[in-house]
Amino acid sequence: QSGGEANQPGSSQPGTGLAPVLETITRENLEQLHKLVNSRGAVSAADLAKLKTGSLTVSRGVIEALRRDPDKTALTQRLAGELAMADTMELALTMRRMLITGQGEPNAGNFPKAQEIGNQSVDQLDREIGMLQTEMEVRKSIANNAMLTVIERDQQRTQANPATQTPDNTDVRVQGLEQNSDTGGR
Repeated sequence: QSGGEANQPGSSQPGTGLAPVLETITRENLEQLHKLVNSRGAVSAADLAKLKTGSLTVSRGVIEALRRDPDKTALTQRLAGELAMADTMELALTMRRMLITGQGEPNAGNFPKAQEIGNQSVDQLDREIGMLQTEMEVRKSIANNAMLTVIERDQQRTQANPATQTPDNTDVRVQGLEQNSDTGGR
């Protein structure tokens, strides 16, 4: 039997779209980011390469900045999701290009049924890509709204309770100490 058990007639499963792919990649990225952020050692290129990021790059500096950030848990979750979204979107666009390229293949081009199935697949993939784009826009809008609210509330607190600091002039203090030592501390 060619192709193994999973590829035999009658063994196919209906498509589930890109949502499960996105969820899986988000979970894998979150696990890897947690390992990187919570470890104490240097971040290796091999560990960074385990992240699924599409064409985005995560640098050592990003991980080190996350380690220092007091909100690292929330930021790590957000980064994992954004990297997964980029990877999933790139995967979908690559699949779309492959389908369109396959339709131009002479043997497939000579069979109207193959062209019809190819067109249906491209249309379905276009819908999935559209849903991913909508999800990205909604997530961005929600995140921006939440961040804007946090910043506005912080500004309101600052205006209601302004903390003023007097500038510290170290030169004046040092000169004062020198004068005191010259006069014998009198």
